[in-house]
Amino acid sequence: MRVGIVGMGAAGIRAAQLLEKAGIEVRLFEARDRVGGRLCTITDNQGVAYDAGGEWVDADHYRTLDLARSLGVEPDPTPRWPGIVCFEGKTCKEDDLWNDALEDELRLQSAATELCRNIDSTPWNNPELSALDDVTLADFIRENATSERGRWWLMAKYRSDEGDDPERIGLLGWLIGFKNYIGRDDDAASAFRLAGGMGRLFDLASNKIKTPIQLERVLLRIVHDDRKVILQFEQGETTVDRLLLTMPPPALERIVFDPALPKEKRCAIEACEMSRIIKICMQFDSPWWEARKWSGSLICDMPVQQIWEGTKGSVPILNCYICGKDADYFLHNKQAVQAAISQLTELMPEASQHFVRGVMYDWVGDSFAHGAFPHMAPGFVMNHLQHISRPYDRIHFAGDYTANWFGFIEGALESAERAVIEIINA
Repeated sequence: MRVGIVGMGAAGIRAAQLLEKAGIEVRLFEARDRVGGRLCTITDNQGVAYDAGGEWVDADHYRTLDLARSLGVEPDPTPRWPGIVCFEGKTCKEDDLWNDALEDELRLQSAATELCRNIDSTPWNNPELSALDDVTLADFIRENATSERGRWWLMAKYRSDEGDDPERIGLLGWLIGFKNYIGRDDDAASAFRLAGGMGRLFDLASNKIKTPIQLERVLLRIVHDDRKVILQFEQGETTVDRLLLTMPPPALERIVFDPALPKEKRCAIEACEMSRIIKICMQFDSPWWEARKWSGSLICDMPVQQIWEGTKGSVPILNCYICGKDADYFLHNKQAVQAAISQLTELMPEASQHFVRGVMYDWVGDSFAHGAFPHMAPGFVMNHLQHISRPYDRIHFAGDYTANWFGFIEGALESAERAVIEIINA
């Protein structure tokens, strides 16, 4: 059996490893000029490195941690937490939150935990949950927050987690993800990073694959029947026995399927939204935040909502994470980097004094992703979730949008394991 894999991000690379290990012949294709997909460690012409894409690993993301260690990469524990929180000119430590905000957070988490008791592994089979899928995470926050500051804190916290405004996030989809966090340690989230960057991990992983990866192969059309699958690229075509597609949903939408995918599958792909995120990497001549005894971590009520130290090597770096409508604001600003440093300077006057230069990575405008990672919009669970990972004839699907760990690197690896089992059993 010959299996084609299109998309050599985390899911595609892991699937290729597992299929080769099972003795199955593979053909590997990637539209970009590099592997890794939305995991991208960039080193500029001055030797400054930063993670433009996914960067963090949770403590219970065992697939990701095991993969790193198997490749000789020991994950680095996240240093110098917690950070500070700024709202309307007042600040506090993230681990010593204002009482009103903390009470609202605990109230919301308690309410979410109670709702999760009724959500099983097939939530779309429970019509009584439909009401949860019709409302947004923002509605749920407003229902449980009793103070203005608490409402802002919860909106900011979950905007960062989901990568988009809570008004765009369906409550039931969010609760399915929240179930993964019930009972875990408080410091499990974002517990590790990789010193060389997340992109380096998947460079190393791809180097272990025996089959050459064909780069800059943009898939245009898939012709399939009960015997074979023909892949038509911008230049040439390839025939395989089975196909695994691992690219994000917006990339799938651009491919012509002949015959067409079933209506429910097409609708699920179209309904799977990608979060609006940009990252701005700011380089400084010294780690000036250390003199402040500040970790570099910040959540604030400005468009530069979240900042953290992203140093990889000797050059001091702060990364700025901008989501939702604020990302749209920055994308329409021709001086986006300067706008970010100006906003940071309002909070930390030293920032502009030590600033050297910055760079922005626009995941919204990325032609192969059109967003940073997926989220579930209102209505997605009951109408589309059961169809999103389902194979069709000889075509299989993997990626973070098809996994229990929805939107995580861990989910991409999880989906690769599931898809490989599907293919071997078929």
